[in-house]
Parts: sequence; structure tokens; C-alpha cells
Amino acid sequence: MRVNPFTVLAVCAARWSSYGSLLGSDATRALGRQLAALRAGEGEGDRNTAADRAARTLLDALPPEIAAALREEGDRTRFSGSPSAVQHQGYSVRDLCMVVVDGNPMIGPFLGPVRERLLSEPAVPWHTGLDPLLIVLSGDDGRRQVPLFQCEVGTMPWRVVLDVNAVLGADSDPWGVADWWLAESTWWRRTPASLLGQGRDAELRGAAADLDRED
Repeated sequence: MRVNPFTVLAVCAARWSSYGSLLGSDATRALGRQLAALRAGEGEGDRNTAADRAARTLLDALPPEIAAALREEGDRTRFSGSPSAVQHQGYSVRDLCMVVVDGNPMIGPFLGPVRERLLSEPAVPWHTGLDPLLIVLSGDDGRRQVPLFQCEVGTMPWRVVLDVNAVLGADSDPWGVADWWLAESTWWRRTPASLLGQGRDAELRGAAADLDRED
């Protein structure tokens, strides 16, 4: 194709909230496979081939007028330097990989820094057998990890953590619940996670219940 596929994919990442709903299920699955191959590519040639296929899938699946505008934005003559480093409004192909392959919404210039802050906390790799109520986060490489603040000993979770995670819906919004635990609370002037093991379990459960009622 005559366009820079990495630019096409970066633009799609920036507009995924609207573009994603325009793709059929088959195209979305194909795009996911191609992006997974792009991320796993061992050399520039493999990554470029996967990017070409992913961009073609997008352009073929989107409505003609949107695809035409996307082709114009992806014109190779507009860009220089490393193709894979191309960004559009702070989004890159890495962001599209996260949202399509991993279902990770924490992408772009605003949510990306929050993702990195939460991922920088001590954690262990996720593995089968861990309690399903534990928060599980995924990095930009798709690897899943479990923040260790949730665990009393090893990977044995605090009972109150499981209770709060269930109330706040960590299964559907792990990033939001992780941020609740790890961001300083205006009520306590410290993070809720810092209260674990301090005899404050009733307060933590009460705060989670209050937040759930507000929602």
C-alpha cells in the first residue's frame, strides 16, 4: 500500500472510540491477530508486514469515506524517521495493540501515564490459580501482572481487598479500582492501600460501599 501503515494504525488508536464500533466482528478479530503478530515480530521486516496487513484490514473494513480520509492521513510523503515511532495526537500503534489485543483502555497521552504509574507498583506475574477477585493489569507488551499491595503474604490476598474489589467491580474496571487503592484519598490523606493491616478494614469496606452507592 502507498500509505505509512504505522500512521494509519496510530490514527485509528486515537479514534478507536468511534472507529472500533464501525468494524465488524470478523474484521476486529483479524485486526487483533495482525496486531499480535506485529507486537511479537522479531525483526523490522516481520513488523512491517504485520503493520501492512493490519492497516489494509482497517481500510477495507471502514466506510469508504472514512477509509479515504485515513489513506490521506497515512500518505508516506508526510512522515520521516522510524515508521514504528510515528504518533498521532500522542497515540501510536502500541496503543492500538493494547486496546484491540488486550482490551486495555489505558492508552494515549492522558491515560497512558496513569497506566505506567499503576504498573510501576510492585507486582508478580499473573498465573492460573490466583484468586479471581484480585486486580490484574496488563502492560504494553500484553503481559498480565497482579499488584502486590493486595497480598498479605506471598500471593495470599487480604480478605478486605477481595471484599472491596468485589464491591467496586475490579473484574470490569481493574484500572479504576487499582487507582482507588493506590491514589491518595482526600479523606484519609494517604492511600487506601496503606491502611491494609492497620485495623482499618471496616473503614475500607465502608468507603467502598459509599462509593458504590454514589455510582
